Amino acid sequence: LLTMLTPLEPLKRHQDVKMPRTKNAAAWLLGLESFRKWRDSNITEEGGHVFCCYGIPGAGKTVISSVVIDELYSQFHKYPKIGIACLYADYKDQNNQILVHILGSFLRQLLTTAQKNIPKKLIERLVNIKRQDRKVATEDILALLKIRLQQLKRAFICIDAVDELEPKVQQQLLDVLKELGTNYNNTRFFITGRDHIENEVKKRLQGMRQHKIVISATRQDMEEFLRQQIRDDLNTDAMDEILQKDIIDTIIRKSQGMWV
Repeated sequence: LLTMLTPLEPLKRHQDVKMPRTKNAAAWLLGLESFRKWRDSNITEEGGHVFCCYGIPGAGKTVISSVVIDELYSQFHKYPKIGIACLYADYKDQNNQILVHILGSFLRQLLTTAQKNIPKKLIERLVNIKRQDRKVATEDILALLKIRLQQLKRAFICIDAVDELEPKVQQQLLDVLKELGTNYNNTRFFITGRDHIENEVKKRLQGMRQHKIVISATRQDMEEFLRQQIRDDLNTDAMDEILQKDIIDTIIRKSQGMWV
């Protein structure tokens, strides 16, 4: 029945993003008090329902998304009433990343990541759709999402590169997030995108508590990435500590100069 919900497989993309990631990537973000409040606070405590990260191309938004998703899985995988869902938006896949597929993917992930039993009425509705030999519609998905959210203590939905969605889908999705976040206080959203999308997110999610940070590659992240690339070089004898330091310092200095 779950295969009816969506053809999207965001966790495969997640695994691809993780592979080249350095060990301590984006550790600075996980240590922020604002992030910890977003992740851990109860609905009666201070904290934002929406955590937004904006930045220029190449700033590391997708890597940060993958770190956050892994952090949530690590912290909450033992809790049966906490669900986690993600999407890596991709402008090359706009024909496939339509609203019904995206929401269906969220639903499938919230049904499978949380160990809480799937409600009987949710299964019955899917069975009826299958018997009618029709596709699952957006209104079906929304109704099923609401059933699941009522069951959960907390639900996290992470969307990377929201600006890469087709503009109409982007607006529709943000409107759905506003509806879910307004009606279900247990729902938290993590969103990344380029700088120009900030005003659209603010407008569409108006009234919801939002926290934002601007992302730029930190020297620590760049150093760790470059050291890993050097360690992976097959010709290790061609490198010594002095040359390695010169290479790292030069690349970081030039990269910082590019964005001044």
